[in-house]
Amino acid sequence: MERTGGRFVNRLSLVILCAAATAATAAPASRTLPWYMQETAMSPNGRLTFLDKPWWPRAKALVDGQSFSLDLNQDGKPDTLIERLDGDIIEIIDDSGRVSDIATNKADAAYVVSFKGSGMVDRMIVYIDNDSDGKADEMELRHYRDGYLRYAWFGENHDKDGAQIFALKHWSYAGGSDFSSKFRGNVDFYLNKYDPDHQCWVPLSECPFIFWDLNHDGRGDIVLRVSAAPLASNSGKDSDYANNYNYMWAERATPLSEIGNMNVRFSYNIDPEPRSEPLEQPHYTFGFNLVGVQPYSYPHMNYTNPHRRPPQTVVRIPSETGIDVATHYPAQQSGFTWDEARTVFRWEGQFWIYEREYMPNTGGPTMRWNMRREYSATPSTERQLYYSDVDKRYHLRGASQGWLEVGHLVNNEKDLEFRYFDSDGDGYLDTTKVFVGTGPLPVRTSHVADVRARPVTLTRAAMQADYNIRVLPSAIQQDQRLIAALKQTVTVPLAEKYESAAANAGSPERRRYCLDIAGELYFLEARNAFYSRSADGPYPRLGPAKGGTHILTAGGASDGYTVGDTLLYWKNAKLIEKFIESYGSGRLDEATQTAGELEKMLPRR
Repeated sequence: MERTGGRFVNRLSLVILCAAATAATAAPASRTLPWYMQETAMSPNGRLTFLDKPWWPRAKALVDGQSFSLDLNQDGKPDTLIERLDGDIIEIIDDSGRVSDIATNKADAAYVVSFKGSGMVDRMIVYIDNDSDGKADEMELRHYRDGYLRYAWFGENHDKDGAQIFALKHWSYAGGSDFSSKFRGNVDFYLNKYDPDHQCWVPLSECPFIFWDLNHDGRGDIVLRVSAAPLASNSGKDSDYANNYNYMWAERATPLSEIGNMNVRFSYNIDPEPRSEPLEQPHYTFGFNLVGVQPYSYPHMNYTNPHRRPPQTVVRIPSETGIDVATHYPAQQSGFTWDEARTVFRWEGQFWIYEREYMPNTGGPTMRWNMRREYSATPSTERQLYYSDVDKRYHLRGASQGWLEVGHLVNNEKDLEFRYFDSDGDGYLDTTKVFVGTGPLPVRTSHVADVRARPVTLTRAAMQADYNIRVLPSAIQQDQRLIAALKQTVTVPLAEKYESAAANAGSPERRRYCLDIAGELYFLEARNAFYSRSADGPYPRLGPAKGGTHILTAGGASDGYTVGDTLLYWKNAKLIEKFIESYGSGRLDEATQTAGELEKMLPRR
């Protein structure tokens, strides 16, 4: 038995499910199809060419830029355009049969393309207008090899704005870096592989990507990406199976009963409203990366659209249930990423990197610097965060380790590294080690018995309010008070650069991060300065003064130390430790006050 979506499904059920999906997706007899579907009907094994079309000899004779029209539905008006463009032969079919300019129809049309005019179909781009409002609601990119259908991208636009879901470059998906793609708002897209043995679609690779725009400002507030791959792929020879295009182009497809949801990437934006970043700079604050072995079996995953060319049923997790799938995914490993400096603007969200802890089927690596990573190898079925008052940050519940590399922000160097550990296995990070630059030894180790944690409600509205109204303003103010106090003791040029970066930051989050780093740099220098100044007193350097055993005042003898000197030395030593402990436990106002006391009490060199 295997667990899926909060219920148990056995192998027999999966076989039955696959058989039902095959029956539902099998292509109907071509003679029952509408005229425009008959025009693009495939052979039973998925082949589509122009070679047997009555218009093909005329199309072959076209020179670049020439075209002719056809009336395929025989209503007396043109509905199809054949043209040669950049050497390719393109058949543009107006599925509605009523537009005046076939060549520019992006609402209800198919563009069938033969590269270099070979006669073999290489691509078919389809726009589907489900409600006949003159705007496309769905888009497909079907990919053929030697005329045989291999796989397709499908997109659903729930905003009803007719925006193009996939940007195209030579009749192919141009990639996410082209922000004319609608990878924001309320939209989902996904890849299905064609199974010629059963004449149906099966999920593969990114299936789906779902974007939710909760306040309808045109941006993405939450994004989900699921990796569909064979159930054995996490431990197979290719543990990044979901991102290998060789499998998409393969002749045969893995049966649905052997496909799993092997990886979930799930990110949130919790920036204050109204959001200021341009649409072409989509930002997500934090993200989960989850690896498991979960059969691809979800309610309502089979979506049939009668307007779609056969096979008319695709397989994907619907947007209505996507958040629930992500928040309750049975993860064997969990990764958590927070964009501390607000430097990563990726439409996919914030996700894992191929370093330190490897998580299969994750996808290509992303930014290394100024990204906080936390990792758990403990299985979990619920996404849980907690807030720690020690560092005023949200953390992954159950994480046993983490790291943050600071650098390449005010210079081209690594400045600091923070490493985090759960020393007692209670699911809370309680130990921090700090390294300077590429130094091999920690310059600070702080352990707290109580992380002062509280659970966090994982909803965008709750976190948005808590983070922007309570957490950030308080953290910024505490940093500023601490830095002002420590600057009375030390000067740190690198810290000043981070202060300057904070002053020029375009968001409170980036400002807070830069101040945190400046504060850490000032703290390390101030701690060393306090230790050095304490050691400069008479007690550490000199022997006892003649007759000084009975002198209870400090500095009263010229030939050695007095009892008063030893008392003052030990008082200052304890105060330095209080300063260090206060800082390490996140009691910054206490550390600020103690630093002021030390500055007054310790002798200057």
